[in-house]
Amino acid sequence: MADQLQEMLQKIYTEGVEKAKTEADKIMAEAQAEAGRIKSEAAAEAERIVADANKSARELEQKLQSDLRMAAQQSMSALKNKIISAVMLATADHQTRQSMSDPAFLQKLILEVVGKWSPQSSLLLTVPESRKAELDTFLKESVQKAFAGTLKVDFSPAMKNGIAIAPADGTYKLNFTDEDFANFFKSYLRPKAVQILFGE
Repeated sequence: MADQLQEMLQKIYTEGVEKAKTEADKIMAEAQAEAGRIKSEAAAEAERIVADANKSARELEQKLQSDLRMAAQQSMSALKNKIISAVMLATADHQTRQSMSDPAFLQKLILEVVGKWSPQSSLLLTVPESRKAELDTFLKESVQKAFAGTLKVDFSPAMKNGIAIAPADGTYKLNFTDEDFANFFKSYLRPKAVQILFGE
């Protein structure tokens, strides 16, 4: 009987071990399958992250290149404008200042401007105080002969160069200064300067 009991215990033990081994193999196979699935998903996720990162990097590079091109164009345009302004400043401002400093030119300008008004007009002519000595006699003699209306002359310390004329009632005022003429000429000179300097 002891042998039978021993045999029975051995059988139960063997079946239990085999069953445990089978169960362990099953669990191990499931764990390996799960690990394979997780590894596969992780690899797919890593590929997606890398692909997204590459796409973002390409988009960022394209945006940066576009921004750099735009910044370069804006810088070039600003530089061209500075060059054009410097060239025109050196020419237009110098020439108009020189012309307005010439007494003969200024006298001719005064006669032209005053001569355009009706003889019945009453005008206020403003000239620089610094030019009083050279213009006083001219204004009293030549301008009064050319203009039959009432002309009041104001020698202003605020005016640097040129003249200003207005009706006596002060409704408006026309300025003919070196700055006004320079700005007027610059608007015409600018396209030609662009063409000469940059061939555009």
